[in-house]
Amino acid sequence: MDEILDICHNILVQTPGVSRVILADKTGLTLANLSRFDFDLRDVEVMGAISSAVYLASEQQGANVGFTEMTMLVAEFKGGKIMVASCGSAVLCVITDNDVALGMARMTINQAAKQIEEILAKRIDLSESFGSTLESQIIDDIEKIDDESLEEDEFLTDLQTALKELEHF
Repeated sequence: MDEILDICHNILVQTPGVSRVILADKTGLTLANLSRFDFDLRDVEVMGAISSAVYLASEQQGANVGFTEMTMLVAEFKGGKIMVASCGSAVLCVITDNDVALGMARMTINQAAKQIEEILAKRIDLSESFGSTLESQIIDDIEKIDDESLEEDEFLTDLQTALKELEHF
């Protein structure tokens, strides 16, 4: 994930006018985010989810009229621009000022999107090759957590019962 954060950081510092960079998977889950300014994490989550949904809807709209693969979506507003690019199984959302050099930003975002796509593809390949081992390990870990939670719940129940009995004295 550090590689991806480095790529996002480079977009932020190398492209004047960029204020936020958000990477979300195509279900809308935020994977990474960076900003020049402080902001509410809920806003980031919402932005990632909306960016993913709008990108997928626009991609479908293009397919309906016979266009091939969409590479970038640019929405221009009075206050700035929102640029969303495909990264394979994810989308890269970049929020800019109006003063951003659009050509430079597009070039930087496209390069970053390709790099992120390669990193994510490698991780998916790795997880598929170790999938069954990984899945069984995750299931074991979840069962351990559930067992610990049950033990904790039983402890709390016993403690509450003991405290109630003490109240009678």
